[in-house]
Amino acid sequence: MAKRITPLIGIINMEVTEEDGCITAAGRCVVKLTGRREKVDTNDIRIDVPFMENAADISFGSRYGKTLPGGYQLNTFRLSVDLSKTREFDIQNKLMPVYRDSEEGRILYNVFDLKKGKNRNSRIVLYGDKAVYFRQNIYNTMNLTVREANQYDTEEGQRRLKDAQKKAESLKGSDIILMYEKNCSRYEESASVLYERLIDAGYDNVYFIVDTEIPAVKELPEKYKKNLIAKDSDKHLEYFFACDKFISSETIDHALQLRIASKEVQDKLNGKGLSYVFLQHGVMYMVSLNSKLRVGFKKKKGYKLHKTVVSSEAEARHFIDLAGMDRDDLYITGLAKFDTSYRNEGADRIIIMPTWRRWETNLANEDVEQTGYYKMLERMYDAVPDDLKEKVIILPHPLIAEMFRGEQGLGDHFLMADSYDKVFRDCGLLITDYSSIAYDAFYRGANVVFDWEDLDECMEHYGEGSHLMLNDGNVFGRVCRSRDELKRAVAESYGQPQREEDIEKYRKIVEFHDGKNSDRIIEKLKEDGVLS
Repeated sequence: MAKRITPLIGIINMEVTEEDGCITAAGRCVVKLTGRREKVDTNDIRIDVPFMENAADISFGSRYGKTLPGGYQLNTFRLSVDLSKTREFDIQNKLMPVYRDSEEGRILYNVFDLKKGKNRNSRIVLYGDKAVYFRQNIYNTMNLTVREANQYDTEEGQRRLKDAQKKAESLKGSDIILMYEKNCSRYEESASVLYERLIDAGYDNVYFIVDTEIPAVKELPEKYKKNLIAKDSDKHLEYFFACDKFISSETIDHALQLRIASKEVQDKLNGKGLSYVFLQHGVMYMVSLNSKLRVGFKKKKGYKLHKTVVSSEAEARHFIDLAGMDRDDLYITGLAKFDTSYRNEGADRIIIMPTWRRWETNLANEDVEQTGYYKMLERMYDAVPDDLKEKVIILPHPLIAEMFRGEQGLGDHFLMADSYDKVFRDCGLLITDYSSIAYDAFYRGANVVFDWEDLDECMEHYGEGSHLMLNDGNVFGRVCRSRDELKRAVAESYGQPQREEDIEKYRKIVEFHDGKNSDRIIEKLKEDGVLS
């Protein structure tokens, strides 16, 4: 069998600039074919990203460079990516050198870091509302990040982070516990439910980071407001750097700013000695945890403590088998938010809410109606009988809800909700694909219809080996793989009580229904010393 030809480019140093509408990295490098000693003809190297060939232009100072021991060639390089082209990119894009149509290789962000990343990133180039920069992942592979710009992408923002890190030294040793939800901008998931229980129990060292201008926060009783910290305030930054205990319904990255380009922040999030309790924002018995897009939920190496709340033995097995966790890493208690979940009498709304397709983010920024996500929304809406269309509410996924403001195609059915909890109190039927919101709706007593027409295509984007944990044997609602099936399922499910067979399947995944999930979580936190 012929050996694989895998090109490797190791960067020695580089300078990143914005030139002629491109983000450009230029400097010195070494080039090699892994496991081979033959010379590399750099004229035959191209740079791809997943789903796109020739995504970047690369040139070298000389065709073969200077020969070094071990088959390496010393050279200079210039790598450029057209900023207008990045609109088509994913958020994270592995830059893959390909040699004469061989298998894709990789670019080492820093050849001196060998196999491990050091949380490095390049200068940030702002392009419209986007931030574009080269980033080093945990394996020292160079990625190109293309995401929404934020205030920390500016020189002033970077300075604030460095100043906050220094000021936090005076708080070291304080027993600070930080809690938060998605992007520190929401107050309605398990973190807020548990936060209020902890304040009621007298834990004054527990703080909740949130946008204090949202309606859910303004309506809070004063006793819960006293330990709120305004998102992006100086106190938020200082407490973030000083804190060693994080409890959240989101990954730890949400404690400040998702995908932030700051070595200080990444060093903090990846540092040793942290205690992190993941409450989940929804039951995670959906897309398998071996997916390359779900690595953020796996056990963090080096943490003093990393615990995850789950809802059943079945969900626990999911984390053990596919996320590398031990049983001791899990709190089998049920989600805190279910303690306050209920449905109004006479609830009759039809809610359409599929999960977001991360790989379509940048396409959505250009034209949301061209995404597969939008076309799925149209298919789900069309499946509702005409005499029930007035009952429809379409809830765009929170990560991309802003993109639908002013959208005309589906009229007034879009709802930019401040609180999904309040909306689902009136849910009679949920139409979704594989969103974890299905568990919330069913818990309250609503029926669920699953549209899996695009399922196989979507699973490909989650990565090789990814699959849905729900299947025909355990799914707690009608499954549809065509438009006709979807129409029949909606008509047959609306206004009907939940089927006993669906309830039986559901309770094998969500075991607890006694309203005491928060109490069980608090006891676990005491046992592990998170709460004193």
